[in-house]
Amino acid sequence: MFWAVYISDKPHSKVNFKIGMNQGVWGVKEKKKGTVQSIKNGDLVAFVYSISWLKAEGAPPPGFSRIGKEQIHNFRGLVQKIIIGHVTKGFYSSSTEVWPDDDYPYRFDFEIIQDYGENIFFGTEFFNEAFVEAVRYSACTQGAITGANSIELLADITYNVDEPANEELSFEASGYEGKPIMKLHQARERDPKIVKQKKDQVFAKTGKLECEICLMDFEKIYGKLGRGFAECHHKNPLSLREKSEETTLCDLAIVCSNCHRMLHRKRPWLTLDELKNIYEKQKS
Repeated sequence: MFWAVYISDKPHSKVNFKIGMNQGVWGVKEKKKGTVQSIKNGDLVAFVYSISWLKAEGAPPPGFSRIGKEQIHNFRGLVQKIIIGHVTKGFYSSSTEVWPDDDYPYRFDFEIIQDYGENIFFGTEFFNEAFVEAVRYSACTQGAITGANSIELLADITYNVDEPANEELSFEASGYEGKPIMKLHQARERDPKIVKQKKDQVFAKTGKLECEICLMDFEKIYGKLGRGFAECHHKNPLSLREKSEETTLCDLAIVCSNCHRMLHRKRPWLTLDELKNIYEKQKS
């Protein structure tokens, strides 16, 4: 079973969150006892600490971060921490002092198995909607431990924007596609001129556009058709910028289409060196 709990940035919550993560224990008061009674050994719990609205998005929705389920697409921004715990002791009751403001007697123990670091871009664009909904509900109920029944594995919580659609065969032999639809969404402004400058710089220096990870050269593979073709990866993700910032040629990397998608395959995004190490290891 997969669970999620949201912790606000109130002064006492900030202290309690740090203590709980350091000691591997979490607890709730009597009124939330029912939200932890089903937690068992082996379950996974995501602790999501303090979401903030990005200023670049304009004014936050009324009442943010407590918003209704119908507004789940607006439950997004930066969260300070996401920590995944593996439950080592299911629901139990104890009055042993752990936190300074209350004993929070209804508890479970866990060990940290993954720390997503700090300032993680959060929302349905980046994480499984069931996970986001569980976190949203927990935020609206002041930290109730909330189950995400459709999630079985840790890998299921992430949603990759650039991930291709699942093309595995199913029972459906055909389907209807192609109906025009209109979508309204916010995109990050990009400057095609600097991408061209990067390609021109690399081509002038090396005489080719070779992927910095796997060394693929489209011209070498496809001849004249592939001449001058490559993609540019922003080492500093545009999605994490709160405002327009300068991008230099050093901030861009020449990559092939495959490696570019692999860089964006998971959150947080892999660095060039991390993906290159994976590629070299698999190649050998």
